[in-house]
Amino acid sequence: MPKKAALLLSGLLLLIGFPAQAQDPLTADEIDTATFIAANFHLQTAYHEVLCVAGDDTCPTEITTRVPCLTADCSNADQAYSISRTFDTIQAATDTAQAGDLIIIMPGHYRGVDVEETGGNEDAYIHLLGWGEPGSVVIDASADPDKSYLRHHFYFVDAHHYIFQNLAFEGAERAGIFVTGYFEATGHFSHHFIVLDVYSHDNGKWGMHTTSTNYILIQDSFFTNSDEEHGVYISGSGDNAVIRRNVFQGNTAAGLQVNADPLSASLNVFYWLQEATGDTCDWSEEDVDSGGSATWDDMKACYDSQGLPDLGEFFEDGISENLIIEQNTITGNGDAGAAGINLASVRNSVVRNNLIYGNDAAGITCWDDAYAEDKGLDTSDFGCHDVRILNNTIVDESGGRGALIFSNNARNMVVFNNIIIRDRDDAYELANHSGEGLQSGHNYYFARYSEESPEASPEIDSITGFSVAEGLAQFVNPNFEAWILEDGIWPTLNPDRPDFHPVANSSLLTAGSPEYSSALDLNGSSRSGTEMGALTQQQ
Repeated sequence: MPKKAALLLSGLLLLIGFPAQAQDPLTADEIDTATFIAANFHLQTAYHEVLCVAGDDTCPTEITTRVPCLTADCSNADQAYSISRTFDTIQAATDTAQAGDLIIIMPGHYRGVDVEETGGNEDAYIHLLGWGEPGSVVIDASADPDKSYLRHHFYFVDAHHYIFQNLAFEGAERAGIFVTGYFEATGHFSHHFIVLDVYSHDNGKWGMHTTSTNYILIQDSFFTNSDEEHGVYISGSGDNAVIRRNVFQGNTAAGLQVNADPLSASLNVFYWLQEATGDTCDWSEEDVDSGGSATWDDMKACYDSQGLPDLGEFFEDGISENLIIEQNTITGNGDAGAAGINLASVRNSVVRNNLIYGNDAAGITCWDDAYAEDKGLDTSDFGCHDVRILNNTIVDESGGRGALIFSNNARNMVVFNNIIIRDRDDAYELANHSGEGLQSGHNYYFARYSEESPEASPEIDSITGFSVAEGLAQFVNPNFEAWILEDGIWPTLNPDRPDFHPVANSSLLTAGSPEYSSALDLNGSSRSGTEMGALTQQQ
């Protein structure tokens, strides 16, 4: 079978309901992504023990499985394991699990878990795996209905080194999956969480929410129909994350929100000092909170003045950095106003090869979460810095905001090889002095608005001045139908979904810059280097 056909088939297997073990081979990886994952996520080569949650089913006595591959060059082999112990609930199994254990969960509907101050280790993750066809293991209730704080189905506090795979989450009051370090009380971050082949949908707030959590890998999953807010929400100064090959569809606010939230970071440092040392340097909560005079820098100075340890990346600094956001499909989000990809106080990151279409608000935004305005500052130290926006396709016929928006002192942004189609004069918007250090060119955009950012450099070799109809004519089958259908236990590809591959002889195939091109497109196909947008020419 040709490689491309094999990769396409493997993706379809996930969608139509084959077991998790049938997903190999994985799609090819960008070199820097594979390097990042290999450097930061070290899985075991074999499991320590295998535990089984039976629910209303029966556990096998022995299974054959493998530790999951995270990248395409992985070659983990199948191994036979005996089941060590069986349990009725996921909570009981998780309470018992040791570093390096696999917990298989038999088909059925389950309560979630409440996990605090525990986890696996480097080279010894605790792996929670749905054992059956996708959608057959459903988490649809919290661990304990008598605990009012358990408004999420999976609730992990000050935890580390877990894998969640082949699980469906639905109907949570707040998040299907919630992970936090709870820095304001513990002074810690959670870290090293891997989410693979998950379907989190129709939850009250979010499909997944993390705060004060570093080292996150979210791939090959679906986050849909969050009732109030986002598909995935990464907050609380979380760093070092890869979010790739997911579908974010039908969420009321953003598909993906990464908001480091400098105001909350300031408050969390204040609360930790109040709890741990009792010394907040005469600052009150009112001073630190919204509209108060104390800034994050003031709270950091207070922390440092007490000779407390340097926590490095595990400190609430109001910044998220070292993110790779790539190869996601984002559609039908934003009824409440947030962008498909909504970023605040993000630095040193890349957003590339994403297909973003049919969203009610913006496609991609990057700003400071209104921190400077809230604190009465002339400029913001928390605008986005050094974020590369490359080879994305952002398409809408109309919308309530621009398609690509930088605001509130974004600096050193790099914008190349993007397709930006939206019938607005601010389809590509640089607001409130967000042009400092901007490098932008070889884009296909409807119009650019930069009057609020006169410092912005001009575009280099970009194409503009076209109509929306002319822009849409560059694609094989442009439309705004849903990407997936959700009429069963697991999403399936919509046969009427759009095809945003450029047509043959389109200028979108030749007007991009090889210097800023990624090696692969949205589907993992190789690029020539001159294409604009998320997809190369259809083979």
